[in-house]
Amino acid sequence: MKFLYIGGSNERQETKQMILEEAHKFFDTVLFAPLSKIKIECINGKTKLMFKGTDLTSFNACYARFFSKDLMFGEIVLDLLNQSDVFIPLTPEGFQITNHKYFTVKVLSRENIPVPVSSLAVTPQTAIDMSNKIGYPVIIKLLSGFGGKGIMLANSESEFRPVLDTLKVFKEFISTQEYVKSENYDIRCLVFGEEVFGIKRICAEGEWRTNVSRGGKAVEVELSSAMKEDALKVSAILGLGVCAVDFMETEGKYKLIEVNFAPGFVPDFFGNKFPKILMRYLYKKTKELKAKNSF
Repeated sequence: MKFLYIGGSNERQETKQMILEEAHKFFDTVLFAPLSKIKIECINGKTKLMFKGTDLTSFNACYARFFSKDLMFGEIVLDLLNQSDVFIPLTPEGFQITNHKYFTVKVLSRENIPVPVSSLAVTPQTAIDMSNKIGYPVIIKLLSGFGGKGIMLANSESEFRPVLDTLKVFKEFISTQEYVKSENYDIRCLVFGEEVFGIKRICAEGEWRTNVSRGGKAVEVELSSAMKEDALKVSAILGLGVCAVDFMETEGKYKLIEVNFAPGFVPDFFGNKFPKILMRYLYKKTKELKAKNSF
């Protein structure tokens, strides 16, 4: 069987290498294709996804790690792959929704997933009015931020106003969110099909964001049945067989704070554990699809 790995604009070399190494243990043929080098051909009414003369829809399975900068072209590529016989655990709709932090919360809140109070504004004054209603401190998010980038904390209106001035210069939409106070950690649920693994991400000293890329630590934890069920529900709603669902715990309850389409696998703390689980999942689903299509 043939496996395709498509890497986006912010691909981490270590993650890429681990996934490819594990892929070779399961699949006969493995190809890495940078998204920026892929082209789409439409000839005589037939559309092909091409990379160096190879039709990428001829592969049995594909895993794509796309990021916010890849949104426009990435959606098209995912759509073409989803229309083919390639097994891919990610949908263009899921990619679109998770790249818009406010829309993610809006969609999931309709499905009774616990989320923070959130707002979206176009003008600074509307953002201030909404933040006063939510109450300070308030989280400010760029709609397509990742890795802790584009996420800010304002403890008061006077702290918020300079941030708004900057966002206005760059013509950014303003998404604000209730600050869910926790000890010094959040819980990341890594979803691979029906398997869910819990990771407690602990803030670095002097930092309120829990991202490992910002000096935080990570340990594997046992998830509550409720949190696990909600992580699987989020995965199903968004059509993401592989994703990260992040929760913040406070006062014995939790709220979803983010969903990540292309989660990091924290190799500094877990080595190749999660790339191995990823490839095992993709191989199993590909075999099932191939057997189904053979009848």
